[in-house]
Amino acid sequence: MLNIYELFMKYKVLNLKNALVSCALMFSSVVVIGQQDAQFSMYMFNPLTVNPAYAGSRDALSVSLIGKNQWVNINGAPTTATLSLHTPLRNEAVSVGLSVIQDEIGPTQTTGIYGDLAYRIKVSKNSSLAFGLKGGVDIFSADFGDLRVRDENDRQYFTPIQNEVMPNFGFGLYLNSDKYYIGLTVPKIVQNELEGGSVNGAQAYQARHLFLTAGRTFEINSVFDIVPSALVKLVENTRPTIDMNVNFMFYDKIWIGGGYRINDSFVGNLVYHFTPQFRVGYAYDYNTSELGEFNAGSHEIMLGYDLDFLGKGFKSPRRF
Repeated sequence: MLNIYELFMKYKVLNLKNALVSCALMFSSVVVIGQQDAQFSMYMFNPLTVNPAYAGSRDALSVSLIGKNQWVNINGAPTTATLSLHTPLRNEAVSVGLSVIQDEIGPTQTTGIYGDLAYRIKVSKNSSLAFGLKGGVDIFSADFGDLRVRDENDRQYFTPIQNEVMPNFGFGLYLNSDKYYIGLTVPKIVQNELEGGSVNGAQAYQARHLFLTAGRTFEINSVFDIVPSALVKLVENTRPTIDMNVNFMFYDKIWIGGGYRINDSFVGNLVYHFTPQFRVGYAYDYNTSELGEFNAGSHEIMLGYDLDFLGKGFKSPRRF
């Protein structure tokens, strides 16, 4: 089984410690396996992880849990778990949220803990615009002692990074109704530098990301709806990442859909609503890039529950 070390060697990254730091903290146009923030295929079911303005938009206490095992058959490939919850307050214009994300890549671990505050205003009878603020910390650790390296006497491979705390904050906008949504967010504004993380003299840092999301429900008949959606991710000095998806919802219970992440992978997903409040989902990614030669795809599982403590009722599952 290929491991993350051998994959770095294939792509000519000889300084493994700095490469792994960069993989965790920077996108790269050369090292194609690099990623910074966690990447989810079912982003449309849990936008709170990147957009604080989404908080409270489901008009319920909403809890979501997503786990992802990325690039199966590569030892040390990214594994991610996230727990998020959000709710409107008694003053329904104000909402709060909380997200906890655990991301592991090779010997590196990042735990993000972020709180969210959103304020919604009505812009029409059926739509509202929300402004959101996100604030919290990323806690980064790396233990290089178990790696197989070329120069076993190089001291840097025996110097772990332990619980480096990197505060950050961001903002977002979210316009939505029961038929559509549009979101724009920069979840992390501060470009924190990582102590000891440099590649050929260039300092590793948290790159600033901009996310644009959008979706729309088309009611075809009483049996099914069509729900297309898209996510565009922009990072300085890299190509945009674009996800395009379409879901078909049958009988207000079953979502069957798929999508394409440009120059990266095809995605298939299935979501089932056991009740209007409780949903379970699964997604599979099949890589179309060169990385697909070395892995058996990625698996993602989602659980979600909405608690109607405001007493508004759930006539059908929420699309957004």
